[in-house]
Amino acid sequence: MPSPTPESRAPFYRACIAKTKGHDALVFFQQDIPERRWGEPLRGTASTASEAYVLWLFDAQCEPHRAIEVPPRTSRTFKAQLGQVWYYAEASAGRPADGCACRVFSPSNSGAEQRFSDAGSITYHLD
Repeated sequence: MPSPTPESRAPFYRACIAKTKGHDALVFFQQDIPERRWGEPLRGTASTASEAYVLWLFDAQCEPHRAIEVPPRTSRTFKAQLGQVWYYAEASAGRPADGCACRVFSPSNSGAEQRFSDAGSITYHLD
């Protein structure tokens, strides 16, 4: 079976955005992410101050998987894809559930630090 391509991932990422964030968010991200760029690779850094955090990445079936754990007072690098749904929270919060405050990797936030409470942050850049 051939490996998935960025183009082949796009419908799955769009479906996951609709499921986790709703139709209005899907419309926004379809405008924000150019059609041929869905699934393109990106690199980022996840940091935390006083407590452990976990970055969860959602797969093609819209299931969250623990990508990295970031111990207190450290940072870790990660790889993901444009249009992929993600969740970054305290390790004690556990696996994201329906209604989570999930986000989407998009060009609009590339290079911008995103803060979570006063302890965690994520910054990413398109490759």
